Amino acid sequence: MKVKSVGLAVSALAMTALVAGCGTQAATSANSSNSAATNTSSNKTATNTSNTTSSTTTSGVTDITFWVGHPSGALHKAILAEVKHFNDTHPTIHVDVKIVHVTNKGIPAFIAHKAPNVGEIETASIKKFINAGAVVNLAPYVSGSNGLSASQIKELYYPSVWKDMQGPGSAQYLMPLEKKSAVVIYYNETLFKKAGIHSAPQTWNQVFDDIQKITALGGKIHGWAWTPLLREFFVMVKDYGGHIYKNSEHTKFDMDSPQATQVLTKLRSLVAGGDVIVGKKYEYQQDFGTGDIGLLVDASAGWTYDYGSVGGKFPMLATPAPRGTAPIPYNWINGGSLIMFNTGTTAQKNAAWTFMKWMSSPDNNAYWNEHTNYLPLGPAADAKMASFYQTNKAYAASFSDPAGWIMKPRSNRYSEAQTAMTNDFLEALNGQMPVTQALQMMDKVGDKYMSGNERL
Repeated sequence: MKVKSVGLAVSALAMTALVAGCGTQAATSANSSNSAATNTSSNKTATNTSNTTSSTTTSGVTDITFWVGHPSGALHKAILAEVKHFNDTHPTIHVDVKIVHVTNKGIPAFIAHKAPNVGEIETASIKKFINAGAVVNLAPYVSGSNGLSASQIKELYYPSVWKDMQGPGSAQYLMPLEKKSAVVIYYNETLFKKAGIHSAPQTWNQVFDDIQKITALGGKIHGWAWTPLLREFFVMVKDYGGHIYKNSEHTKFDMDSPQATQVLTKLRSLVAGGDVIVGKKYEYQQDFGTGDIGLLVDASAGWTYDYGSVGGKFPMLATPAPRGTAPIPYNWINGGSLIMFNTGTTAQKNAAWTFMKWMSSPDNNAYWNEHTNYLPLGPAADAKMASFYQTNKAYAASFSDPAGWIMKPRSNRYSEAQTAMTNDFLEALNGQMPVTQALQMMDKVGDKYMSGNERL
């Protein structure tokens, strides 16, 4: 899908067949105290999941449990609606959903024989679940009679998404659930017009030029409020033809390069000139809401919070990830994936696979995306969302060429490396360290953490 600069349309969401099946949100919405959703259509009450190895019930219904994050907001409501719809349409399987952060709590639960049948985890954390023997290899299910053919996989998932589910070796422990983009431009149309800018920026050079024009309006006005994140810097480096890593294993960084130097030098000059205000955490949302900031760079899933901060004080428009000098625009893509825990009966494992495949299906993915501003997992879901994107333009701006999607490394050590590298990045950005020195230090410290020779 080719997406152009678009305005933020807050209209009633397109109702698909899946939405009709979901009906109203379950009255027993799960929360941080792990309340369970009830399938009211079949009058089955949620089961006690303290022991998930129970057999198929005497009524012929196989009970399984699903632990998932998203404790509040639109994502919380969407996940409950999806599970309810599955229960309504699969009379021989009942899913009991609980809101639990599986990435942190899944392995202790498995060790204590209290793990669910299916869980949502941060994709990058899969290795620790494999090492703990906590997850089932899904490859036999994918290739089985209830699995997916090669042609189906091609239609359902973009190559980068499916590849992100693979390994080690010929094994597969993950199924896609959600993907979100890290780089979307949201901007204040009023300030753009005051600065004489009549179209959205399509390139990073245009972004840099526009924020300088907006800052030149004077007073409290600044071009860009930013909480710097390495993933956004990495995208810029790729957009200008650089590399993030030196090797295919993504264990050695390549920040000491002409492209990274070019980007960081430019960002540093914009900070020094007051065109970019550097903040912490979600300060950028508050600053943007004042009407004194020209634009934000935010993740697709952040648009509801940004829009809420604006509160209708000015027109807030959106445009997709900008280009650099590379042939395509890049974007950092992240999101949770599904795992099957190594627990329960054969019937429960088969039911868990049916549920996982359904949750990853185009209908379900389209429903999720239309309610959360996440991305299509593949061509089929994208096609289902075509009319929705036409009338909900801000969502459309979150989508960029999947050929340029950069997936977060699947390494338990990456988060620590990122945290350590950010310190040097910020020092250079704020003029406290020479750019070249900072990039060399980022490579050095990042490699140490990725190798395991350094720990936080």
